[in-house]
Amino acid sequence: MKKLLLILLFIPLIGFGQHLSPSVIGSAGASFSNSTANIDLTVGEVIIKTFSSNTILTQGFHQGDLKVNTQLVDIAIKLKIYPNPTTNFLIVESEESVNADILVYDINGKLVIIDKLINEQQKQLDFSFLNPGNYLLHINIADNQSVYQINKSK
Repeated sequence: MKKLLLILLFIPLIGFGQHLSPSVIGSAGASFSNSTANIDLTVGEVIIKTFSSNTILTQGFHQGDLKVNTQLVDIAIKLKIYPNPTTNFLIVESEESVNADILVYDINGKLVIIDKLINEQQKQLDFSFLNPGNYLLHINIADNQSVYQINKSK
């Protein structure tokens, strides 16, 4: 009977066993907010900082949810990207002469190559100095963007 009573007593608490939203337990701190921003701070945090544009500021281990919305619009012009995988050079070729921005990012999001097509149909990109791995090739033509995964091998 005692076991049944204990089980019935703890069943309502099972649903409250986890709290998945970000939170901080600190001995001292404060929260401030206005119509555009919320700032929470605690005393005694290890300092680790993240600064991004005008909207994100985090320090220490007290970090909120970060939501990023992106939109890709495929380019109507047909592109050929070859050879993939590549060892030294990558060729970007379009069916017509275009003005385009060419950006290559490593897997950590670091910009490693910047180039342009200026009323051209073909551009050769030098990948020889890059370490083997995966890269993201962004091609922007008239506010439309296509992204390709490129594999750099030895």
